[in-house]
Amino acid sequence: MMLRTFSHLRSKQIAGVSLGSHISVATANNHRCYTNHAVKSSPPKNVFSRRDDGLARRGHLDTSSWANNNTPHRKSSSSCGSPQSKSLATPPFEKVVQSLKSTNQTCTILESSCGGLISSSLMSVPGSSKVFFGSTIAYNTKKSGPLLCGGEELLDQLLNASNQTDADLNNDIEIQADLSEETKQYIKTKINWTRDAALSYCNHMSTDFAIAEGGATGPTFHPKGMTTGFAVLAVAGRREKGESVEILAQKVVYSSHADREENMRLYADAAAALCLEAMAVANPSVVLEVQTAKSVSGSDIVVGETTEDDVILDRSSHLRSDAAVMKDYYQRKDAQHVALRGTDEVLFASPNKLALPTLQSLNEDAALAALLETDGTNIEKVLDNRVFLGRLGTSQTPIFALFLPANANLDSNINQNSYFDRTRPRAPFLTRTHNELALTATAYVNWQKTHQFCNVSGSPLEFIHGGTCAKGVGADGKAHLHWPRQDPSIITLVTNPSSTHALLARSPRHSVYLYTALAGFVEAGETFESAVAREVHEEVGVTIDRESVNYIASQAWPFPRSCMIGMNARALEDNAPISIDPDEIVDAQWFEKEVVYKAARDTDRMGAILDPRVVAEKQAKGEWNGNLLVPSKGVLARTLMDHWLEND
Repeated sequence: MMLRTFSHLRSKQIAGVSLGSHISVATANNHRCYTNHAVKSSPPKNVFSRRDDGLARRGHLDTSSWANNNTPHRKSSSSCGSPQSKSLATPPFEKVVQSLKSTNQTCTILESSCGGLISSSLMSVPGSSKVFFGSTIAYNTKKSGPLLCGGEELLDQLLNASNQTDADLNNDIEIQADLSEETKQYIKTKINWTRDAALSYCNHMSTDFAIAEGGATGPTFHPKGMTTGFAVLAVAGRREKGESVEILAQKVVYSSHADREENMRLYADAAAALCLEAMAVANPSVVLEVQTAKSVSGSDIVVGETTEDDVILDRSSHLRSDAAVMKDYYQRKDAQHVALRGTDEVLFASPNKLALPTLQSLNEDAALAALLETDGTNIEKVLDNRVFLGRLGTSQTPIFALFLPANANLDSNINQNSYFDRTRPRAPFLTRTHNELALTATAYVNWQKTHQFCNVSGSPLEFIHGGTCAKGVGADGKAHLHWPRQDPSIITLVTNPSSTHALLARSPRHSVYLYTALAGFVEAGETFESAVAREVHEEVGVTIDRESVNYIASQAWPFPRSCMIGMNARALEDNAPISIDPDEIVDAQWFEKEVVYKAARDTDRMGAILDPRVVAEKQAKGEWNGNLLVPSKGVLARTLMDHWLEND
């Protein structure tokens, strides 16, 4: 059982000076410090970034936490970094949390002059508890030793970094030339201090990233001749699982004034931006586009946003029966296509995006054109049989499903930018819109393949209205119309009354390592709630509290034509005895919350575990030891688990 207790150790005050504070989260099996991030893109020209060969290398970080992609993000009430901002959750911090959750990675923080603003900004973003392992505010290094993760050993290390001579100091980062020698020396000690602190915290907390900040905010400064603030920021992390921790990014941020509050906001947002840069260094597959920002009044921050999910699929059902519009759309050279090979493969551009070739590229690109020239393929028929899926985004570009034969071959020597892969295990990793496109196209190809004749008249079916409707005409001349259908299926995460355990099962079609929620079809005349109670009792012999059944989410699952209705429910008794139906279930068990949490985290490290090839490859590399796995994020069963882990 995972017990969570939150403790906030108040800042000690000695001679009017705050020594620091510590925020932590404790669980039954481990202790985690909770952290915050702030985001800022590259500061103006007076900010010098470390960009040596070591930092420029690209690799992959081991992931170490699970997260729920569906958590909404709060929008700040004014421009990022503005002193008038009413929200701690500025856009840079929202981006950090979103990015960490999307990659199932974690962070911790040690901050000094920001006084906890990095941590509080991160924690104010909904969903941050799954990516943030805690923070320490060490405002006075000499006196805040008891607060440090690593205790006296780290304290000695940091004190040593602060007292090093000029010959010992790290000179990789350029220092602004017009500063006094005493100020330059002070900045150099902070460069070493933040480097050592970030490395130590990342190791001690076993997070993917650690942010360390140290500097001076004003309004008064100790070094002689220093009149404006600065902060040194460092982010440590791992490029690959099992590799040692290294500094991924480090920079100095200079301010043009001595306003403490504005400087704290500036440094905090800069820390978030640097964290995003470090993530891109460690894992180039992360979908982040952090734009370099120019400073306005020393604090305006601009962070590039991923806009893929802003593109909405307009299904345009009202246009399907308009023959003139359909004729125009079918001929448009800019019309895009979801290309399917057979009934279970789709054309990808990357793990999270589909390749959407246009009609023009299908005609002019050698590799794509070859797809239409597969032996036995009638090119005109393939193009005529495209299914109109709708229009994309504000441009309203028409998009179609393109059905190719199972033996269609994409020559990788000609086209290295796209590839076919199985839809079922890979679709959950697509962006929201691309996932919808892939599943919709799959639903239509399966429907057309299995519906060739009218079930009323027995006559051959003709697909009309952009391929979304089928018409059969009987001997009496009467037309009968047919549309694709989805069969409702319930999928349920059953927990015990105290919500400390979840009931997971393995079906014969799943691999031995994969356990998931219980599922089954809704029968004729049956409600969703009744189907939940019946399926759970039939499959594992457990009786649920019918009043506890709650709807969580739904998901199209066209394998072959289901719509999954996600529910949670509670059993009537704790750890109720299990009696499986051997025709439906191979095994079922009550799993502790902490066990499910770790399985979810391990699953996210693995990737598309519904594809046995992925698991076999990870096992061969020694990256998986045969432990429990659960469905990947993006699959409804996992959404139910994440909802339970995060909310109960």
